[in-house]
Amino acid sequence: MITSKSNATVVAAANLKDKKGRREQGKFLIEGRKLIRDAAARGVTFDRIFVTEDFSGDLPPCDVACVSESVLKCISDTKTNQGAVGVAYLPEQAVYDGEKALLLDRVQDPSNIGSLLRTACAAGYKNVFLVDCADVFSPKAIRCGMSGQFSLNFFEVSEESFLSEHGGEWIVCADMDGENVFEAACPEKHILVLGNEGQGVSENLMRAAKQKVKIPMQNNLESLNVAVSGGIIMYQLNRRQWR
Repeated sequence: MITSKSNATVVAAANLKDKKGRREQGKFLIEGRKLIRDAAARGVTFDRIFVTEDFSGDLPPCDVACVSESVLKCISDTKTNQGAVGVAYLPEQAVYDGEKALLLDRVQDPSNIGSLLRTACAAGYKNVFLVDCADVFSPKAIRCGMSGQFSLNFFEVSEESFLSEHGGEWIVCADMDGENVFEAACPEKHILVLGNEGQGVSENLMRAAKQKVKIPMQNNLESLNVAVSGGIIMYQLNRRQWR
């Protein structure tokens, strides 16, 4: 059993709570039996899994290290851990297949990121472009994503490179001055753009849009949380697939 917080593997795992550590090591943390099991089922490869002495349950093939409660607490990003923290390899860069996609423009809250990715996965989006967003593989985003990240392809791009390569495609922007999303008709292959929590979609992306949609609101409300509005729009634009 590992009982020292200064153990090299423990220090390396604890560093994965920060984006710099994840990028340097090419790994990220997955906490809890369910998320570890879901990740393995979706092809995520683990380097090792840290468990406490009283942990029981099936684990994917990899090195398993038994650690003390205090050591697991050092590695874990949560106040109350679930007895298991996995160190998984970041996925390799995918190739965009041209199918419908989501673009997140400067979304900064990891909770919003995770919730949007979970909904995107459920609504049938497979590809996600990221422009200056919070890290989709941060522990908080992983928890909020509830396995969504494990079924998506991610493309970190600059605004300029995205517009250069995909500016001619059917881009749909969420915009308060757009058409009612519940009346809008959208091609099956499209790229839906959701913007920053406070500033919305950038002017350049908005100018490239072939379509703009809004969610009608009552009681003088102007906007919804980006994760909530994104979920409504994603399902509404893809409503034909549910019929």
